Formats: sequence, structure tokens, C-alpha cells
Amino acid sequence: MSPSTAALAAAALIVLARPPAAHPADAAAPLPGYWETTNTWIFLFHFRTVERKCFTAADISGVLQGPSNAHYACTYPTREVGDGRLTLKGTCVETHGQVAQISAEGTYAPTSFQLKARLRTRIAGVPLRGAGITDARRIADVCPAEATKR
Repeated sequence: MSPSTAALAAAALIVLARPPAAHPADAAAPLPGYWETTNTWIFLFHFRTVERKCFTAADISGVLQGPSNAHYACTYPTREVGDGRLTLKGTCVETHGQVAQISAEGTYAPTSFQLKARLRTRIAGVPLRGAGITDARRIADVCPAEATKR
């Protein structure tokens, strides 16, 4: 696997690992606070990470408005969020030009969410697929002082 493909797979999982944004009136929307996320990704290799992160109200409401960073940019023409359910379908492009098709479905509640994602890309014309799962739970209302905001 090329370094850019590995980075794209990891970046896609990180984007999808954030608590889903929801319509402001959605009573099931995840709450801000201190969250623990477990990410499992299989894409030519298997990796699992467990992280604890602070999420503000702005983090939660902004995630599905176009998550991207300096390493990749994603667009989701299909973005359905509401009543505790989430569906995303789109494309992510890594800074070196590697393109991947992303789709994800999940469920969320004020203190938990689960997201299952699939990734399709090509390297040297060879089609490759990957899959990831994020399970997250809110572990505290307030973030500890030593926790850094993402």
C-alpha cells in the first residue's frame, strides 16, 4: 500500500470518527463533552486505535458541514442525518491526488454513536476496498484540563 493510500484510509476514518452533526432539533444529537472513540480499519492491513477527545458543540454541529483538513478534502453529495441515523456517500481526495469513494451508515444518541464505513480506491489501476467501524461513547460532561481539543 502506498503511503498516500494508507494516509487516505486513516484520514477517512478520523473524519468519520467524529460525533455526527445533527439537525438542531434532533433530540438524539450527540452532546458535547469528553468522548472515547474506538476505530477499527481493515484496508490491506488491520489497525485499531482508542482515543479520548474533547468535542465542543461547534465540533459536533460542524462535522457534517464539510470535514477536511490539510491532508484531504471530502465532499458528501449524500448526507442524511436525523432521528438518530446517519448516511454519508461521497469522495475524499488526499493532497497527493489519491481519490477514494466513501460511504458510511450509523446510529447516534446523546452519549454514543456507531459508524460503519466503506472505502473504494484504485492504486496503479488495481481496485482496492476497505472497511472501518467507529464505536464511541461520551465518558464525561466536561473535558479534563489536560485533554486537548482537536
